[in-house]
Amino acid sequence: MVEPLPDRPVLTVKEAAAAIGVNVKTLYDDINAGRFPALRVGRVIRISRNVVASFLQQGCVAPPGGIHAGKTRS
Repeated sequence: MVEPLPDRPVLTVKEAAAAIGVNVKTLYDDINAGRFPALRVGRVIRISRNVVASFLQQGCVAPPGGIHAGKTRS
């Protein structure tokens, strides 16, 4: 079951991963590789609620090559 998005402008990686339905490590890997947009302040990483909402609505987030909702990579 997909978690509802918290009503805040930014989410933790754990919250975003739960909402998207992926493992936290998978999301960290894509953030660190530059395939998933995130805000980094020092060691703290936050993800815009709008990015997660867009992913859930469209099934993908630009830039391509990052996490895909049910799609395989070519």
